[in-house]
Amino acid sequence: MPSVDRSFVKDLKSLDKRLSAVFNGSHVIIKYDRGHGEPVNILRVMGEGGSFRQPDKRDLMVIKGGDLAQGPKMELRLKEAAYRSEKQHERDKRRAADNIRDMTKDGARYLGERIGRLTNQGKCNSSIRRIDHKPGKNCVATV
Repeated sequence: MPSVDRSFVKDLKSLDKRLSAVFNGSHVIIKYDRGHGEPVNILRVMGEGGSFRQPDKRDLMVIKGGDLAQGPKMELRLKEAAYRSEKQHERDKRRAADNIRDMTKDGARYLGERIGRLTNQGKCNSSIRRIDHKPGKNCVATV
């Protein structure tokens, strides 16, 4: 039966005395003792494809990343999250407006014709039977 590396357990205890690592028969489980009741599983160490692997520095970094007491203050993190959310919302609105604009670009002739019919402006410019003006031999085309 494999055991957890002692140096990893020492590093784990240096993070927090209440953390422990236990082998459950197939994987190493990192547990946190809350002081009451059973210890809570916080991380299952797995290799690629769900296989067994010994815990290492990567797992310590994952645990440190989930620690809310580390890093910038909670107020600053919440402001950053709100700012990112607001920027994403603005990008989504801009993308939706661009999408609508792009859809109406292609149908500009159709929209003009439809508006003309709805407002009783007479027969609109037909895109199906368009007859372009061809100047005669004696006429000079001005551009």
